[in-house]
Amino acid sequence: MAKSINKLKLCWLGKSNLVREYFRVLKNKDIGGANRFVKWLNFVVDSERLLEHDKKGVIHFFIPPTPSKSFARIIRSYNDSYILKRKKVPLHNVLISTTRKCPFNCWYCSATNTPESDMKIDNINKIVSILKEWNACIIGLTGGEPLLRTDTDEIIRKYAGQFTFTIFTSGYGLDRARAQKLKEYGLFYIAISLDDYDNKRHDEARGSKGAFEISIKAINNAKEAGLYTVVQSVITKSMLNNGQIWKFMKFVKELDADEWLLLEPLGTGKLINCGNDVFLNKEEHEQLKLLHNIAQKNPELPKICSFANIEDPTRFGCGAGVEHSYIDTEGNFWPCNFLPLSLGNILEEPNAVYSRLERYFSTPCKYCILMAERKELQVLFNGKLPVPFEKAKGFLEERLNRIGKDDKPKFYKLLEGK
Repeated sequence: MAKSINKLKLCWLGKSNLVREYFRVLKNKDIGGANRFVKWLNFVVDSERLLEHDKKGVIHFFIPPTPSKSFARIIRSYNDSYILKRKKVPLHNVLISTTRKCPFNCWYCSATNTPESDMKIDNINKIVSILKEWNACIIGLTGGEPLLRTDTDEIIRKYAGQFTFTIFTSGYGLDRARAQKLKEYGLFYIAISLDDYDNKRHDEARGSKGAFEISIKAINNAKEAGLYTVVQSVITKSMLNNGQIWKFMKFVKELDADEWLLLEPLGTGKLINCGNDVFLNKEEHEQLKLLHNIAQKNPELPKICSFANIEDPTRFGCGAGVEHSYIDTEGNFWPCNFLPLSLGNILEEPNAVYSRLERYFSTPCKYCILMAERKELQVLFNGKLPVPFEKAKGFLEERLNRIGKDDKPKFYKLLEGK
């Protein structure tokens, strides 16, 4: 299991990345710019429980470990975009859906209504090459169930020195041999779904008997192989309101997971036309933030990562198109795997996709675009996802006019010296 460290140890582990970038900013933007670099970096780490895994420092699993080329690239990206003003979009995390096939039928599946195909391995290689040119930092392989494919393991081995790789999986197919192979090939993070500590409730959520046992075995196999192991869970209203979340937290700690990712039901995929009763209200959303803050300083609890905390206006705001993006099995480029709008096909028109990303998502947003704009997105939905760019363009233009008048999340104000 990863062990807790303090900020000084994180800086020591990442000194080769941090010192080089500090002096680069100092040279190009004087002491004021260098101080802003230190301030924003401190802001990022200050509300997280820092860990060491494989002699690398980990802030949380949406940031590359340090030292690494991808960590050096992510801090340079922030500085180039907001301090040195050399580019518009700091593209960091990109998820690639390698297949829509999946042995389960989760009630909240965000991939429902998306193209039902496998991405050709040559296209995956092409996309990774494009993302390298765009200076992306983390590549996540998702689906469907990405572990149904074995040819993508070679992608990880080929590019592990350039990117930090994550696999988002139900655990299906992660036996000991596969976990060890992925570790040897250079996989660092793996996120395994577990939606309940009760096996019957988990199986019901997954729509398949035996899903609980598959997840538990996969978590154990990932840990045994030495992968940084994240348990990812979709937290429901009932789990929060019945107090089951605390039992779940204890269960995750006993599993010896390195991190616990708390997600919530979102209005996309299978839930795009769902009523509000399934989604967390403001008070329940605040509970997820509270859990993160409680666990941050308590090593007896699992380290928690929650979008409720990360995407709060006092932190980073909505990450769609700014912190993360998504590419479906046909090559359609989404601002986020939950925001089902296409900016075009990265395989066919990469330059146009990047230009649209710069135009519509270079300004950070304080709120979750998907949930705040649900009614407008429902109007655009015609039974298939993503909504094509030609149909989504009007919505994006109208939103662009509004977003420029809003305050930015606190992190970006800090970056700009405000």
